[in-house]
Amino acid sequence: MTTREPEWTEEDQAWILALALYRAGLCPNCGRPMRECTAAGADGKYEADLPARCHATTALLIAQAAFSNPQPAAMLWRTIHRQ
Repeated sequence: MTTREPEWTEEDQAWILALALYRAGLCPNCGRPMRECTAAGADGKYEADLPARCHATTALLIAQAAFSNPQPAAMLWRTIHRQ
């Protein structure tokens, strides 16, 4: 009989549970705690910053638009950083 130690200690389990609870309390839109961004007093407390462009996504979208395939959902795309 082989005896192995558990892969996750009780402390590991507590940490991952705490992380799951923390993530469950985040707004799926802005990523802030829901209790802050949805509070009644939060109306007017936020303003949008100027947008930033993800140049990797821009390159990806340009390449996808130029590529024709009868099964586009089956294509795997990646971007690489030029040196």
